[in-house]
Amino acid sequence: MTLALDHIQIAIPKAGEAQCRAFWGDLIGLREITKPAALQTRGGLWFALMGSELHLGVEDPFSPAQKAHPGFRATDITALAARFETAGHNMVWDTAIEGRKRFFTTDPFGNRLEFLQED
Repeated sequence: MTLALDHIQIAIPKAGEAQCRAFWGDLIGLREITKPAALQTRGGLWFALMGSELHLGVEDPFSPAQKAHPGFRATDITALAARFETAGHNMVWDTAIEGRKRFFTTDPFGNRLEFLQED
């Protein structure tokens, strides 16, 4: 048996969809995809990734993930970092893994995120 990632879900607070669209859609450039009709009443939204999906699901009460995090592979980490810098987002670059350029940041709700590119 082999496994592949179908989707990853990140928790967001109630009524956080507009901030998600601004962050994941406008800033990062992901394309929003329509949630199945049966799930639309739950709130949240979905975005397409390369070969998988990012699900942003409402959690109430909400608590951001400060250690656990997804790692997103970028095709141009320098350009992505420039977008974050221009938007005023804090980034922490990390060189602990040889052969990878990577930085950590948070989404608008404090969830830890990693973005990386192999050298």
